[in-house]
Amino acid sequence: MNELLIESLPFGRLLAIFAKTYFGALTKRLEHLDIERDYSILIFVESAQAGCTQQCICDCLKIDKVTMVGRLDHLLKKKYVKKTVNPNDRREHFIELTSKAREIMPEIHEAIDSLNKEAFKGLTKEQQKELYRCVHLVQSNLEPLPSQKIYINYKKAKKEKA
Repeated sequence: MNELLIESLPFGRLLAIFAKTYFGALTKRLEHLDIERDYSILIFVESAQAGCTQQCICDCLKIDKVTMVGRLDHLLKKKYVKKTVNPNDRREHFIELTSKAREIMPEIHEAIDSLNKEAFKGLTKEQQKELYRCVHLVQSNLEPLPSQKIYINYKKAKKEKA
């Protein structure tokens, strides 16, 4: 991408372009798994403490409730997660990984690590840490601002005809 164009675009648009490129590459690496684009949900559930709820996943991953229900239904159908009712609040559901999901988690992490290694070529470990720190700071600066809620739902594009 042209450097002049990069500097003229809103920062958020650059991040959206980056996300589309990154998740496209990651989805391609994991396309043999039947999880579609749901590896982020599986990673979140894996790393969450006991009692991970649908609402917590929605809030942390910025996924709207309707999309979350569809994604969890897909993962339930494929037997990657199980859902249990919170005995203290029957409106709330806990989400946890099944043994089938735990078996593929190392492959998901390996694909991410490999992609990150390629993405960070030319950056030192310190520069990588600084990049994460800067993005986190920008996010923290934006959080308190008034904003319209939007959700980005990256779906695999239909194959183009040759």
